[in-house]
Amino acid sequence: MSKTADEKILALVNPEYIKRIPFFVRGHATSKSCEYIAQKHPELYATFEGEPSTQQVEEMSKIINELFEQRMKKHNL
Repeated sequence: MSKTADEKILALVNPEYIKRIPFFVRGHATSKSCEYIAQKHPELYATFEGEPSTQQVEEMSKIINELFEQRMKKHNL
């Protein structure tokens, strides 16, 4: 996993989702989300190690925000 790619991906997350995650598990939640994306979408994740295209940014934004939305519902946040 790439710290640069993780930072770029997490920048796409709706700030409201991040705020709703308790601070003591926030690091775990964000790192595991990036691991999940790296595992499920390796080609797309790899593009974020460099400069992704606008289309790739939109696709990743959709994926990461849907993931956070699902997890918010799962944990009643």
